[in-house]
Formats: sequence, structure tokens, C-alpha cells
Amino acid sequence: MDINKRRDTIPEHFSSAEEAGEFWDTHSAANYSDEMEEEEREFDIQKRTFLVPVDGRIYQLAKKQAEAKHSTVEQIINSLLDQELVR
Repeated sequence: MDINKRRDTIPEHFSSAEEAGEFWDTHSAANYSDEMEEEEREFDIQKRTFLVPVDGRIYQLAKKQAEAKHSTVEQIINSLLDQELVR
């Protein structure tokens, strides 16, 4: 980075992920390496999502049900699967 150029300071806190994204979309982390701190994190990922092709007619039926129930297509399909598991 050119020593004569001023850089914006990294905000102490971002109010949302979108705000953080907007900042880092226009700023390079490479220019802030002196302000970065190493942090160790552990993640316990329990849920897995699988993407599978679905016939368009099935998707449209699920979409109609989702709209009628003010839900999402994913929730409708998962509820059908939950019902099948209970049987």
C-alpha cells in the first residue's frame, strides 16, 4: 500500500453481516494485516444440506403449498419427509 494514501479505519463493530460485506467488498484485507488478530474457532456442524434435482411439477406443487401456508418450499418438502418418517 502506498504510504501516502490514507485508508479507512475498520469499524469497531458492524451492525449487520451486510454492512461488513459492503465494507470488505470495497476494501482489501491485505491492506489491514497490521490490524488483524489471529483467532481460533471450533465449529460443530450437525446439519447437512443436500441439493437434489426435482421435477418441475413437484417443485411447483410445493411452491403453491408454501405460498398458501406462508412457508418456504424447503419447509414444505421437509414436513412431507417428517410425516413419512412418523409412519
